[in-house]
Amino acid sequence: MSMLNYSQDKGSLTLNGISFENLGETDPPITIEDIEPRSHLKRGTGGKSVRLDNATRAKRVTVSLLPGCDEVRQVLALDKARVDFNGLWSQAGTLEKVALFDGILVNRGELGRGGKTTATDERLVFEFNDSEET
Repeated sequence: MSMLNYSQDKGSLTLNGISFENLGETDPPITIEDIEPRSHLKRGTGGKSVRLDNATRAKRVTVSLLPGCDEVRQVLALDKARVDFNGLWSQAGTLEKVALFDGILVNRGELGRGGKTTATDERLVFEFNDSEET
């Protein structure tokens, strides 16, 4: 069994042609999660059950970036133009891939500025209507 490499240099997130490379201090700087359950199970009292599958695989992607980086300005410009986001996450060390479709920027995290020793990461939260995973 070989060791899998989840290092950041083996990972790549691109949304609408913007490659996110100026990742912040938050660990991990990129998270991808399901927004809602993939399926529901309705159980009856007589021992039968019904499976209800979602037609899409909605995802939430949170990215933490260095304050003032170009990627944030590019995303905010696209968001202001009301452009839908599409993209791809790939992890070369493990061959994982997640294609993301029909997304929007839903939140920009807090802006902690003017401190003596630190500034908060830029945090962007996207939600995508559908995805495809391998």
